[in-house]
Amino acid sequence: MNRLLCLLRPPLRISHSQWLPPLMSLHSVRHLFALSTSRLAISVPRVRSLHVESGAGQLAAELMSSRGGRLASDEDDGVALPSSVYVHIPFCRRRCFYCDFPIVAVGERTEENKGHMDAGMVDYVELVCREIRLAAKVNRSEPLKTVFFGGGTPSLLPPPLLLRIIETLREHFGIEAGAEISMEMDPGTFDVHSLRQLMDGGLSRVSMGVQSFQAALLKSCGRAHGLSEVYEAVEAIHASGLSNWSLDLISSLPHQTLEDWEYSINEAVKASPAHVSVYDLQIEEGTLFNKWYKPGQSPLPSDDNAAEFYRMASAKLREAGFAHYEISNYAKEGFQCKHNLVYWKSLPYFAFGLGSTSYVSGQRFSRPRKFKQYREFVENFERSGGRIECPEDSKEERALDTVMLSLRLARGLDLQAFAETFGAGLATVVCEALLPFVSSGHVVFMDADRQTLDIKDHSRSKAYVRLTDPNGFLLSNEVIASIFSALPSGDHSQY
Repeated sequence: MNRLLCLLRPPLRISHSQWLPPLMSLHSVRHLFALSTSRLAISVPRVRSLHVESGAGQLAAELMSSRGGRLASDEDDGVALPSSVYVHIPFCRRRCFYCDFPIVAVGERTEENKGHMDAGMVDYVELVCREIRLAAKVNRSEPLKTVFFGGGTPSLLPPPLLLRIIETLREHFGIEAGAEISMEMDPGTFDVHSLRQLMDGGLSRVSMGVQSFQAALLKSCGRAHGLSEVYEAVEAIHASGLSNWSLDLISSLPHQTLEDWEYSINEAVKASPAHVSVYDLQIEEGTLFNKWYKPGQSPLPSDDNAAEFYRMASAKLREAGFAHYEISNYAKEGFQCKHNLVYWKSLPYFAFGLGSTSYVSGQRFSRPRKFKQYREFVENFERSGGRIECPEDSKEERALDTVMLSLRLARGLDLQAFAETFGAGLATVVCEALLPFVSSGHVVFMDADRQTLDIKDHSRSKAYVRLTDPNGFLLSNEVIASIFSALPSGDHSQY
């Protein structure tokens, strides 16, 4: 297997429109997912054979012991049914200078263009609902526990159209009482009236893309909103009575200083969200930023400054009472994003709309990124009776995904669950690859009570392994690369 791996460095947003992983991120993801300090996509070489160093037997025994001695070499045959949906709403007022997501730039709504704009939105929503209806007919699922509207800017869609999608999901999949229904919103695209309309229809969570509390930085990265609209949007959320909302920030913007960043974090805390996502700017191919700037070179911050931005965010947000539960995400108690945890835990989910990627029955499938091709996909989907031909992820691919996504979480990788699913031999390889990073302070092993263990202490079983905060998260690319290079290739695996 030679997969081109865009390894995860904190804190990249999840791109829901792309294959997961790599994502996501972030918030997409949005928040997903994060490159190394070099900020490069790299192809990790596979090895055909592996010498497991002394201590492997001890590690294998420890992995067995806390699960009653079971040493599984075959994966569990049980298949989880999807209970989550991602819906991509591609409409934006303009394309931000750093954005490479599949979007449709519609400009500002005016009396002259609103008829044409609304007709295009109605057409798109109908395509999405057609896809939803057929997918529900041909797939087994549970009532939905999470729904996430990402984009694009979903709040540009008139509330009746968004509610139409929610009702279509409710009619054909079912939506569990108390489900988390999240929506990305941008300042300047909603008010308290439209927000309450959506809340009456089931919306329970908002993720607001502020990105910066400096007007000059907002302008320099091509954001459609200004600073006054940020504060108006915060007021609207509080006036609506919605308590479960997230605020997004981006670090390492052009000309951004540590003082700027500290001010934005302070203002974010003052806004009293329940959740904060912090993403490091990534320079993507095909964007205006890619034409104008080179990573690590002025006016972009240096890699050292980018790391300092991350450390500052981790320290200040934790001090303010936010738990750093994922590489790019912080939450007050009880307000972790349930939908994004579906991704981090490698659980299945449906996805609908332009460029979105679903993960159902061990298969990842990405929809076309262009409107015309997406329409053709929906029509072909209907003609085929809901059949999508795509390869199922191999056992090795799922093991790699599990490691990469689990290490994004503060809870880390559950070693016993990993051993039961993929075999204790593979779990031992992962542990051995992590040992050098334990010595350097970037990785810690924990027991079943999540107490940190001395690596030489064999009196208690090693139940979990995680990256340290913040330095381990900052080195996540190198840590994960070492695991990938240690794992045997699928054709020559002895595990």
